[in-house]
Amino acid sequence: MKHYLDLVSISEKVHRKRNRMSTFCIILAVLLVTAIFGMADMFVRSQIMKAEGEGGKWHIAVSDLNEEEIKELSARPNVQTVSFYDVLNYTGNQAYTLNGTNVLVAGSDASFATQIFPNMIEEGKFPKSDQEVLLSLNAKDLLELDIGDQIEILTPNGNSYTYRISGFLENSANIMSEDSYVVLMSQKIFQRFFEKEVRQEATTNGGNRIYVQFKNIKDIQAEIADIKLQFNLQSEQISENTKLLGLMGQSTSSLMLQVYVAAAVLFVLVLSAAIMMITSSLNSNVAQRIEFFGLMRCIGATHKQVKRFVRKEALRWCRFAIPIGVGIGIAITWILCIVLRGLSPIYFGEMPIFNISIPSIASGILIGVLTVLLAAKSPAKRAAKVSPLAAVSGNANDLQPVKKALNIQLFKIDTALGIHHAKASRKNFILTTISFAFSIILFLAFSVAISFMNHTLTPLYPWTADISIMSKDKTCSVNHEYINELEQNSCVKAAYGRMFMYDIPTMPNDSQKKIDLFSYEKRQFDWSKEYLQAGSIERVQTEINTGLIVYEPQNTIKVGDTVTLYIEGKPQEIEIVGMLSTSPFNNEAGVGTIICSEDTFHRVTGQNDYTIIDIQLEDHTTDAEVNALHRTYGEGYVFQDERMDNSSTIGVYYCVWLFLYGFLVLIALITIFNVINSIALSVSARTKQYGIFRAIGLSTKELSKMVSSEAWTYTLSGSIVGTILGLIVHHTLFGILISYNWGDEWTIPWTELCVIIIILVLSVVFAVRGPIRKLRDMSIVDTIVSQ
Repeated sequence: MKHYLDLVSISEKVHRKRNRMSTFCIILAVLLVTAIFGMADMFVRSQIMKAEGEGGKWHIAVSDLNEEEIKELSARPNVQTVSFYDVLNYTGNQAYTLNGTNVLVAGSDASFATQIFPNMIEEGKFPKSDQEVLLSLNAKDLLELDIGDQIEILTPNGNSYTYRISGFLENSANIMSEDSYVVLMSQKIFQRFFEKEVRQEATTNGGNRIYVQFKNIKDIQAEIADIKLQFNLQSEQISENTKLLGLMGQSTSSLMLQVYVAAAVLFVLVLSAAIMMITSSLNSNVAQRIEFFGLMRCIGATHKQVKRFVRKEALRWCRFAIPIGVGIGIAITWILCIVLRGLSPIYFGEMPIFNISIPSIASGILIGVLTVLLAAKSPAKRAAKVSPLAAVSGNANDLQPVKKALNIQLFKIDTALGIHHAKASRKNFILTTISFAFSIILFLAFSVAISFMNHTLTPLYPWTADISIMSKDKTCSVNHEYINELEQNSCVKAAYGRMFMYDIPTMPNDSQKKIDLFSYEKRQFDWSKEYLQAGSIERVQTEINTGLIVYEPQNTIKVGDTVTLYIEGKPQEIEIVGMLSTSPFNNEAGVGTIICSEDTFHRVTGQNDYTIIDIQLEDHTTDAEVNALHRTYGEGYVFQDERMDNSSTIGVYYCVWLFLYGFLVLIALITIFNVINSIALSVSARTKQYGIFRAIGLSTKELSKMVSSEAWTYTLSGSIVGTILGLIVHHTLFGILISYNWGDEWTIPWTELCVIIIILVLSVVFAVRGPIRKLRDMSIVDTIVSQ
């Protein structure tokens, strides 16, 4: 041995069993981080592929460039593809029609359909001749068309144009929900069509844009800034593919920046939890060998050398722990990806399997090394402070001096000794309490995120429709008898209608204070009971001229108020008897929402027919059955097919659900292993003391009570601190995320609180069994000489 640090390898061999728990803590931290970040990376990859499939592979879109500038843009070294795209009737209000249905007329070059949107052509090929166009697939199904058939487009100017179908475009959620068709022409034909129909206008809504795809995506924002400078563009002339760039970490969108901040916070929280767990383990490990470090001081080791010894010893554990943790984390990621693809190929079909995630491996290694270095600082200082004289005398344990006798009037001697052991080292007691409390705080904090998710993702609401039959002018003109007919249809699970009346003034000749009035029937009132904040839904259903107000932050109408509505100049009073936290309606800023029964709506407006009929379909419903509904009930109305939108949002919900609940499971696992580790190491550090107690006549039962009371002291203190701080954090986050947006009143989250405390209690019950069994099985002599 040439150097004092050579003792590290010798100490590692001698204390191999004792170091297992510390090594296990590092493995646990590394594998959890690797698995979580691996799943996040796989999710991001799958979402990038999905975003490219649904929204295209373009990175930015530039408007108002002339031909010379477009050539200069395409010549830039980092530009992969530049593609033209323009559209007429983007908002659907310009009276371009195909067979009586609204049609969007678009034009592009071939690269738009092959490189920017490579999956957009479902059948056929891009138009080559002047008479060929691509048509959206929904028109093929409804109009029973095929490749080679001719279609006629009517324009607002009274002109008609006949084209031959060269292929079909895949449907998009937008055209399905707007009950529209899309016709895509070549750039040359579109410009000719545009000149004839529009002439004087350069662009229309959403039109004339150049879509750009970059080769290198490492610093897209710098590329955008350079393009702005080169062509003297305003910010509004460049738009980003926010979803795609956000997933790539390249977006400047405020929403995506919030997501990045949230990811950074999660990283810090995982790091903090891992540091607390490993620090507790290292502290207990050092406490067991405090005399050894004192003897090192006796033979000349300095404070600095002892610190280096502890840090090197901890880092040596990483040689085995980190590769094992990374390997297990990768395996868990693969298994979860396979399971998700198998359970739900619709939502997770793009999830890659058997892929290696470099970011997750790097995160696991970084967490492992960083947590060990940070966690080793406190134990290293403690070891360096050991007095050589105390080590030689056998009094090396850094315990607080006893100032008064134990309270044996309230507790028996064995219980009192256990409580004393827990509080003997103030630093260790505080650290253990904080680590227990931190688990409760994290659990309660993330439960708010789940509530926020359930509020924001609309397909989770019970009233979400698959199909809607809506009046074109948003009046009460949809035949109410359709409800009975639809409910007899085998593919319809539920059909329900609503009557609308918009912008009703609440005072004579006052256009500033307006109300939107909506009707509910029994099924919708039943669904609303879950969202009732105050008042009574039963009164609205049974009493005429009563209504529910929907909460909004700026709303001044309260339960008990009477609102006077002026409908066609006549006053109609509505008593507000309840308040809902949310509803299916999106009103304009400053416009209130009142929901009433159909009887009340009929009485105050005189209307009987619906503005919209929503339909929920059976799971087995086919596209052919939906098309049959469209042909039967769609004529004269807007037939909105929301299935693609709902499917996409449900997919997002499942991903967010998986992430949030996965993090809650992570917190639970950290809690369990932290408790087991803390109790086991605490008992192990006092093995010699327990041997002495047994030598002077303490029974195994009394020894068990001593160990249990020490564990319950940590648990009780951690639960109290964690509950108090956790409720404060929960209340704060709930107010910011939930109460402000939906008006829900904060209540103590008893379910979440009970779950994490039960996990904590069960962990303690399980944690004390191993150490007690070990002490019981050891001989008194072995216990006393244990080192």
